[in-house]
Amino acid sequence: MKQEKVLTTNDIVFKKVFTSPQNGHILIGFINDILELEVTEVDVGNTYNFKTICEENKNPEVRYTEVDVLARLQDGSQIIIEMQVCKRRWFRERAMFYMTERYSNNYGNQDLEIPFEEYSGTGKKYSSLRPTYGIFIMLDNEFKEDDIPIHRFRVKDIENDLTYKNSQGQELFTMIFLELRKSSTSMRKEIRQWFDYFLKGKVKNDAPKYLQDACKEANYHNLEEEERDMISARERAIQDAGAARAYAWFEGKAEGKAELFRDMITKGKTIREIAEFMEISEDEVKLIVE
Repeated sequence: MKQEKVLTTNDIVFKKVFTSPQNGHILIGFINDILELEVTEVDVGNTYNFKTICEENKNPEVRYTEVDVLARLQDGSQIIIEMQVCKRRWFRERAMFYMTERYSNNYGNQDLEIPFEEYSGTGKKYSSLRPTYGIFIMLDNEFKEDDIPIHRFRVKDIENDLTYKNSQGQELFTMIFLELRKSSTSMRKEIRQWFDYFLKGKVKNDAPKYLQDACKEANYHNLEEEERDMISARERAIQDAGAARAYAWFEGKAEGKAELFRDMITKGKTIREIAEFMEISEDEVKLIVE
């Protein structure tokens, strides 16, 4: 591998950038930019550890059931951040599962319970529940209904424009999907900079220091040799899987034509290039993808 940078869409690099102990300022900057909070401290629940990454690689089932980043704020609120490179079925269900699992995880945490002198019993345990935020970064578009790059979901009474909040006036659930292949001139500068970072591995000179540091962290020469080897192996595995699906498609044995074409689009191929490669018309590609 000769490149100077490895894009943070690679899951190993993603975890290294956002969960390494020395990179707390990068994670805080990302959280504040995306969620529009004013976080000053954050605890990472799954700190980057290369040995753990190696174990996960031996047991892929573990890797696919754990979130990429799990963070906790000072008030007990939790944030999960997930980088999703390839299109997966049931991802929306999976995202909601992550959210509800983390929300209920605080139940009964005595350090977070609000003291009520006159109140006891199991009902008191509910006071330990705190807001949960989910940030899902999608390299492949999840919402085909529009060209909007950012979708924010909250619990809300639509008819009466009333947001569902807890007893302390906090929103309980916030889910944000960033679709990197979409773009909009209405995006805030901070978010546009993160889009550039994820897609290009670089940002403009006037970007905040935490973003500049994120670029340095993803520099190939700043990685350990073992990290480089595993990153290269992971990239090859993705490419080999794509090649295998393409071969099966030609042989008439695969049912996932749409998934194959979407993977190719994710990797930067145009409709025209796919049509030429597969020796079919552009209309056929569009029909399959849609």
